Amino acid sequence: MSDLDSGFYAGKIEATLRDTLARASVPAEIQEQIAHIFAPRLNLAAPAHKGDTYRVLYESDDTNAQRKRLRAVELRSGGEVYQAVWFVAPGRTDGDYYSFDGRGLAAKPFSIPLNYVRLSSPFGYRTHPVKGKHQMHTGVDFAAPKGTRVVAAAAGTVRFTGFRPGYGNIVVLSHPRGFTTHYAHLSAFSRDLRVGKPVAEGQPLGAVGSTGTATGNHLHFEVREYDRPIDPLTLTGRTGASPLTTTERIAFDSMAGALREQLAALPVDAPANRMASNTAGTPNSPA
Repeated sequence: MSDLDSGFYAGKIEATLRDTLARASVPAEIQEQIAHIFAPRLNLAAPAHKGDTYRVLYESDDTNAQRKRLRAVELRSGGEVYQAVWFVAPGRTDGDYYSFDGRGLAAKPFSIPLNYVRLSSPFGYRTHPVKGKHQMHTGVDFAAPKGTRVVAAAAGTVRFTGFRPGYGNIVVLSHPRGFTTHYAHLSAFSRDLRVGKPVAEGQPLGAVGSTGTATGNHLHFEVREYDRPIDPLTLTGRTGASPLTTTERIAFDSMAGALREQLAALPVDAPANRMASNTAGTPNSPA
């Protein structure tokens, strides 16, 4: 791959990460990939803190030379470090993003919050089973026995816990990038839930029930982005990148070690506009 097919962006994060990447003329597809890989853990619109930096390595996408693909990234934001690297295992044609320690990153931003029996009602317009009216169903219903454990679909912060008409006992979590997740009709709450308290992905929130307007035991699960309902099944998944075999891990460690050194060598003290002017002509070559 020639220098014209690859390059880097690096600098200090000022204002927000989203603003910084835009001012540095980071291609839109690279920005989208960063948002997708780290959603909903990383809020690109969050105010920057002192010491926040970004380092990005990119290359041309093998399937479309006009598009750029994120090759490796390190973001330091709010005291946290976010890293990812693209890896195609030997003998394979498709790749995945992994952390530098070889853990597969989630393919979707949210996980399924319970072990369910069946999907009893999908997202979209339907005839309400109790009210009999044709109206929007803003989430999905997972049928499961009463008492089935319900867990957080992603790390977040408790926004609400209590009773709401229709929803019954409900827990609402806030996540970066304007996302919220809603867990309704619960029969019980976990004892340690408090508004404003952080929760980890997989942390118990309560148990399946039929409180509120419900015909049977199930979890009504919603995902909203800036209060706009989104079909949760488009944002959830049970697995991420494929686990690496022993042979693949050897190849991964060799490749990841080299990319980690390249990222560490990228200068973050150069003004963002200098990076932008460089990339407008011949892209910066990786260190």
